[in-house]
Amino acid sequence: MENKKTNEWKDREVGALWKRKGANTSYCTGYIVYDEFGKKVQQRVVMFSNKNKNKENSPDFILYISKENEEGKPKSTTTATAVSPARKQKEAVAAEEPSLDDDNVPM
Repeated sequence: MENKKTNEWKDREVGALWKRKGANTSYCTGYIVYDEFGKKVQQRVVMFSNKNKNKENSPDFILYISKENEEGKPKSTTTATAVSPARKQKEAVAAEEPSLDDDNVPM
């Protein structure tokens, strides 16, 4: 029974986040997975606490697409940018099944 529950949660998984500490703030970084034209695409993301929360119904956290440099490593955790269609296609081909091993842990 427990294995069935584990498999159900694994089937519903859409990403993972890791806690990080910056010079002035704590944040989370990781990835989300989505389907694009029948291929699973893994997109790196970064999440910050909403420092401009001024109403009860404002979000507590805001999730951004990670900005990466040419080597594919995170460049900055303070700004976000759109992902080019060419990069999305490259990721779609490269990311058949995402895993949670240490190789995918964002730094």
